[in-house]
Amino acid sequence: MVYLRNHYQPGFRFNPMLSRIAILFWINLVCMLLFRNLLAILLCLGCISQSISQPETADCLKEKLTVGAPDQLNKLTDKLRNFLPEKSFYIIGESHTFLANNDLQFALLKTLHQQGVYNVANELPHATCFLFNQYLETGDETILSALRPEATYSLLKKVRAFNLSFPKDQQIRYYGIDYADPKYNFYDLSASLQTIRKYVVPASLPLDTLIDHYRLKGVITLNDAKTLFAQLNDKLQAEEKRYRSHFGTYYDDLLLMSSNILGNRTNRDKSIFASFSLLYKLLATKQKSAPKFLAFYGIGHLEKLGTILQENDQSPVKGGVAKIGIQYINCWAGWTTPARSTTGLYKGDKKAISQLIAYCAAQTWQVALLDGNDCLNFKRGSSLDAVFIFNGYGDRKMNSWKFD
Repeated sequence: MVYLRNHYQPGFRFNPMLSRIAILFWINLVCMLLFRNLLAILLCLGCISQSISQPETADCLKEKLTVGAPDQLNKLTDKLRNFLPEKSFYIIGESHTFLANNDLQFALLKTLHQQGVYNVANELPHATCFLFNQYLETGDETILSALRPEATYSLLKKVRAFNLSFPKDQQIRYYGIDYADPKYNFYDLSASLQTIRKYVVPASLPLDTLIDHYRLKGVITLNDAKTLFAQLNDKLQAEEKRYRSHFGTYYDDLLLMSSNILGNRTNRDKSIFASFSLLYKLLATKQKSAPKFLAFYGIGHLEKLGTILQENDQSPVKGGVAKIGIQYINCWAGWTTPARSTTGLYKGDKKAISQLIAYCAAQTWQVALLDGNDCLNFKRGSSLDAVFIFNGYGDRKMNSWKFD
């Protein structure tokens, strides 16, 4: 036993060298314990990530990945449904213009339909989604050929065929909760007003006059849309009983349209959330059970919008959100010029994501599902419930940014 000067037992000769060694030992021990505790705290807070070595990453992927051929997407989406607790809102983080997006959306719609997910919250304005729903109800393909941007909209054709097997209250519908792009969506807005006028007989009400004024203009400008949306939204809310009786089922559509953002904004997640909250309120009065949703959004929205939906006290789906990412490896994409691209995840540990890409690129399979966060070390607040991986998937880019 070591004693310091003036505190040793009688007869014991004090050794200064041993005293210094003991002091250094205890200082090192305390520092080591403090460092380990600090490291644990930082890991919990997500300030740093605990790297997995390359062999360990490969072993983790071998254990956690479920792989398949392109025609086996349903096997993967069924597995997702089976291992995830049932949710109210499934938000998928995509990179735009990849063919895989529409294929995955249809597979998920079929799988999640069994859990009562009938509503698609879309990264589009509701005037465009209103036309989607008109096609789904009527099968009139001239509606699709008139949509902007031009595309085959083959996904909607598949959804319509799927819907025909179910009663109307269990059929899939699309709802726009995002911004209207003047380049495309004002054309769709004009077409939506024309459709509503075809089914609603005018009664010389102020909103009839307003709608007809912009409907007959043919081309709607940004300033036109600002005036139309402001007056439409004010009147619909101030005189709900009157206009709900007049427009019937189209009242909700007009209210959703007039609540959308006009023009793109970089930080628009709170506005999207406000549009979704209105949508939820409207659907909750019409659907037999609490509405559930599937949404495909640019992957950058997963953290902000996904977190608002999951944690905000005002969120109607608080605590019931699944956040799912997509990683593309050597797949065709491009807003203008087609090119093979590797993109997708970016919020996890960069080294782990690089190892994921390298491992998957060396495989022959084209689709895979990675369940959980174990292999990628996502930081706190950006974790994902699962990741779909597309490896050399598709032989071309999508026809438009959102639909093929």
